Amino acid sequence: MVNRLVMLTSFLISILYLYQKAMIAKLVLIKSIPMLMLIFFALLSCFWSDIPTTSFTRLLQQVFIFSFLLAIVCHLEFEKIFSVLKLFAIIVLLVGIISLPFSFAWQDIGFRSIHGHKNTAGYIYALSSLVLLFDVFIEKNKTKINYAILLGLFLLLVITKSKTSLALTLISFTYTLFLFKHKRINALPFILCIWVGALAIFTMLLITDTQTLTELGLDFTGRAIIWEFILSEMQGFEWFGVGYRAFWGIGEEGLSILYGADYDAFITKLNQSHNSYLDIWVMLGFVGLAIFILFKIHSLILISRSNYLYIAFLLFITIHSFMETDFFRSNNLVWVLYTLLYLSSIKKGLKNDK
Repeated sequence: MVNRLVMLTSFLISILYLYQKAMIAKLVLIKSIPMLMLIFFALLSCFWSDIPTTSFTRLLQQVFIFSFLLAIVCHLEFEKIFSVLKLFAIIVLLVGIISLPFSFAWQDIGFRSIHGHKNTAGYIYALSSLVLLFDVFIEKNKTKINYAILLGLFLLLVITKSKTSLALTLISFTYTLFLFKHKRINALPFILCIWVGALAIFTMLLITDTQTLTELGLDFTGRAIIWEFILSEMQGFEWFGVGYRAFWGIGEEGLSILYGADYDAFITKLNQSHNSYLDIWVMLGFVGLAIFILFKIHSLILISRSNYLYIAFLLFITIHSFMETDFFRSNNLVWVLYTLLYLSSIKKGLKNDK
């Protein structure tokens, strides 16, 4: 309830700010047609959802977030947005340090601070680390305080034991630093190849028997059985999906609660399939997935032309989204950040076109 009130308040404030920048907002909206198409199809999906009110409410939160981020982008240039991101990184560090002595901040599998899971803490510390790496090594703000913040964030990332986030942080920034040293190289071809390759590999994993994957050690810490469960439950919903956010986390009547235990008991406790593209397909079917892929390609083109920090974020999120559900969920920090990158890059493109 509190989250919804905060989102509603943010939406009302954003409307006032968007009115002041109506012309810029209109131009950004025109350029963001792929995302608007995705939101519109999600709205249509509420009509065939078994829980239309819940689907519509969750989509409304998505619209609120979009409106709020659009207002931010219309009013702030990159320098101001970066300052906000850096402040967020500092707050994340302080909260992490304060929570260290408390038992609730620790799981058997790693440090989670105040976050729900150590993997969530992992990507939050990873993205925050990228902000400081950009500030220190690309913006050349090599102050003692920046080094201290960066070291603190990196140590917190390490103790989460989130190997995926740690590896992606190093890969993303190493590639971004390479681009910075070789300014003539275009980031898009490499990131596009990574995305297409990952998409092809994931498709092959989906059509491979789960038992075979397990024997080969490729079950991805239980993800393969989740994917098998979803494929079995999606029969009859392939083209249009079950409706926006109408599969996971909908109570005792949800498919994951009713039938998940037939595959593995832990599935009944999940709220995602641990793959962004699979969850888009679950919600919106092949039609919605095609629209999302159109949006993804559009976002890759725009963000890869923006700035080095956004490129680092882009590469990190593009790979991370194949192991977690990052996209098109209003309560997901990665999606909020990705939407910000997308809208901000559109605005920058409009300036360059002048």
